[in-house]
Amino acid sequence: MIELADIRSRVVTILQDTSYTRWTKTELNNYINDSLLDLVRTIRLPTADVSLTINSSTYLLSLPTNLMDISGGSIDGRELPIVTTSEMKSLASQGRLPTVVKDGEYSVTEIFGNPIWSKIEDWTTSTGTPQALVIDQKSSSIIRVWPIPTDEALIKLTGTQRPTRMSDEVPYSFIDDTHINYPEDRIITNSLNGWSSTDLLVDDTSRTFTFDSTAQTIEGSDGSTIFEIADTDYIKTCDIDYVWVDALTFGALERAYLKEHDLRNVEKSEYFKNKKLAITIDAHRTEPIHPASITGGVNLNRFIVRR
Repeated sequence: MIELADIRSRVVTILQDTSYTRWTKTELNNYINDSLLDLVRTIRLPTADVSLTINSSTYLLSLPTNLMDISGGSIDGRELPIVTTSEMKSLASQGRLPTVVKDGEYSVTEIFGNPIWSKIEDWTTSTGTPQALVIDQKSSSIIRVWPIPTDEALIKLTGTQRPTRMSDEVPYSFIDDTHINYPEDRIITNSLNGWSSTDLLVDDTSRTFTFDSTAQTIEGSDGSTIFEIADTDYIKTCDIDYVWVDALTFGALERAYLKEHDLRNVEKSEYFKNKKLAITIDAHRTEPIHPASITGGVNLNRFIVRR
């Protein structure tokens, strides 16, 4: 677990701007969050699952907001292969798509196996038990369930978890205790990119508030409602192991030195970019789990005897 304040303290020390004179705290927070996205996009970790209901009307699924991409999916424990749109078009033109779909019968090997001539001309309109997820690219905003399901089912999508933007300047939530016996959790919907202390906060009921960062309160525009902000209302950490703190630090420095006008320094930006890339490549090599990275994985097949 890495803390935002720790990364930022490293950044301002190297920038020699601990008083936030040349780079504001908001700017540096944005640079750190951009660096975090770069790292997660490369190593594709951590992962998350999202369950959605599909039927003949909802077979085109929007990429869940907490996922950066899709790496797989399953229905009732039956894994669904990922197929690209171009592969589906190619298989359809060759008549190699299965015509009769039985629950659990076809796997990705059989879809790409021996030719099975199909009478279906348009694969995008075929119906049956879902056999695959079709996407244009790994981070496609739309995921197609193929074929179109005839019955309602619960599908579990697996992908890279999109890290929540960290901020110790603006709260993400607060407790609405207008009705003291029925307190409710409210979410702040403002974009944190470019936020300044004079901006109003908007909650999920479209109410506007003035935020007092010193008193840690938000006051309604009518002046009649004041809510206190707790430390838990901020998101100040990211679920990345501390060993990769330098990657986030160098990524933030890379962006800080690309700032225009008198603070721009392309040479320093390139220097920290290269240092960030070296660490990111190392993370990409060591973080994902593969057979040779776990005990017994590299030798497992040598102990299997088939007769």
